[in-house]
Amino acid sequence: MKSVFILLLLAVTVSVDGAKSKRLISLNEESWTQLLKGEWMVEFHAPWCPACKDLQKAWNAFADISSEIGIKVAEVDVTINPGLSGRFLVTALPTIYHVKDGVFRFYSGPRDKNEFIAFVEEKKWSLIEPVPSYKHPNSAQMGVVAVFFKLSMAVRDLHNHLVENVGVPSWASYAIFAGITLALGCVLGFFIVMIIDNVFPTGAIPTPKKDQKKGAKKEKVEKEKDSSTQASQDEGSSSEEGARNRKGDKDAKKQAAASPKSEGKKKK
Repeated sequence: MKSVFILLLLAVTVSVDGAKSKRLISLNEESWTQLLKGEWMVEFHAPWCPACKDLQKAWNAFADISSEIGIKVAEVDVTINPGLSGRFLVTALPTIYHVKDGVFRFYSGPRDKNEFIAFVEEKKWSLIEPVPSYKHPNSAQMGVVAVFFKLSMAVRDLHNHLVENVGVPSWASYAIFAGITLALGCVLGFFIVMIIDNVFPTGAIPTPKKDQKKGAKKEKVEKEKDSSTQASQDEGSSSEEGARNRKGDKDAKKQAAASPKSEGKKKK
């Protein structure tokens, strides 16, 4: 009878320790933007993670007194929300973030209830560098990373379904995904080449505007040089022709002056 009572007591203790706090908020890919307002502490975990299980008791106790210290405590299951693991760049479990009015900071201190409380009340988070803008979970680039994480998770689930439920051999499943990847790569490459050909047609090398201006200026200078050379040549030819005309006039005058004298001599 005594042993039965001890077993019942242990069962009640385990159930109490493992009970989820009513103040612990579970976030998903649709509701995670709640973190952008107010002060939060959020934990990323997975059911299969031993370290996450060890943290569960302290995290639930921390959530129980969250309203007393003016903070909200949340959790995210990365197995259900793979997009959030990519958006927050979760590379190890459990991962904890402190959030203050949309500013994210990575918590790396001791994983204990009292340490969590001191971290908030003493504002130890102010000593930590916030997540840079290019890694901010609400940025466009991290949204793209989230999509890739969701896609990779979907591919993994499909692979497991083909192998475990449909009975497809693993090598065949990998071959199918490899073929699909190659086909998509070929299609994407075709569209890229088509876009390049339309934007930069073959044989028509775009000339920068500066080069075009320099070329036009150079061409203008060359035209001016040609016109000046042609003008000088025309002027020279006209002067030569004038000189010839003047010389011819002189010769004609000489001949005219000499002709009466010759006629007078003949008469004598």
